[in-house]
Amino acid sequence: MCHSISILADVNELVKQFRIDRLLSYSSNRYEVRPTESVSAVMMNKKGERILDEFRWGLMPFWAKDAVCGDRDSIFTNVVFERIVRKQRCIIPCSGFYISVTEGKETEWIKFKMRSGTFGIAGLYDVWRAPSGEEELRTCMMLMTEANSLVSPYQRRMPAILDQDQAEMWLQPEMKDSRLLRSILRPVDDLLMVANVLSSPEEKLESGSDISVFV
Repeated sequence: MCHSISILADVNELVKQFRIDRLLSYSSNRYEVRPTESVSAVMMNKKGERILDEFRWGLMPFWAKDAVCGDRDSIFTNVVFERIVRKQRCIIPCSGFYISVTEGKETEWIKFKMRSGTFGIAGLYDVWRAPSGEEELRTCMMLMTEANSLVSPYQRRMPAILDQDQAEMWLQPEMKDSRLLRSILRPVDDLLMVANVLSSPEEKLESGSDISVFV
């Protein structure tokens, strides 16, 4: 799974890149965002507006247990996710994602980034009220796909990163073809990515040894 992410982009960059119409909440310069913490996500409302808001990272629908990451192959074959996949798709803006690898007593952190800068990860969200009716719960999860050759030495799955055309399709409420939606959640070309080995997430930005694929 993806252990944590970073989001460093300026809000104006996100508004332009994801064509956001309304900004409800966003916090930049977050070097490490962990599961169950708040994360920014882009979603489409019923008026057709693109909204940038904060969600709890960890989908917590009233009918299922908490889920941080969802596997592409299981999401589209699980009937309990049918409504959410059809109507409640989102994109999680990201500057990089972390994977940890432990050998013996030593743990290495690898930060993966796109060469082009900020990118979007396909996600799902849900909004509902607690039984008390006093609290609105806004939660989301990111979707995973097969790892490319840069990520696969560390784990089998990686976040489903969307290019601009794929992001447009993913957010369109009229798009309900599950086979087509599933087809766009494929591994991103490893030549478009770069990875740094860190001794800990606290090294954050540019520290670590470059292990990008040679072009």
